[in-house]
Amino acid sequence: MTLHAGETPTGKATCWGENISFCDYCEEKGSRCFACWCFPCMQCQTASKHGWCFCMPLLDVCGVVSCILRSNIRERYNIPGSAFSDYATVLCCHCCAWCQMNRELKIRDHQPSGTSMVTTQVSRA
Repeated sequence: MTLHAGETPTGKATCWGENISFCDYCEEKGSRCFACWCFPCMQCQTASKHGWCFCMPLLDVCGVVSCILRSNIRERYNIPGSAFSDYATVLCCHCCAWCQMNRELKIRDHQPSGTSMVTTQVSRA
């Protein structure tokens, strides 16, 4: 079994896969400092990867959308934290918080979210 950063085999609480650091994001191969050159584009890409409408970050007022997205990512991947810690992170370094969320979604891409949906097709005879 292969585990990626932030994962545990038991599904218990995990930490963020990466520390919050804007410089680390710029050193990541392939990113080409996407956040530096077009921060709104990176925000839209992150929201889209999470399953939100890609334009939601453009409606961000006072960091509300940022905090809600960060909270949703924490809940989806069972990362400990609180609404206060999300707000404090977004308030202290908005760009770094978005870079961390973007990296987290890249790390956990193609990983099951712990939820499943069962669909049933009903046909009339």
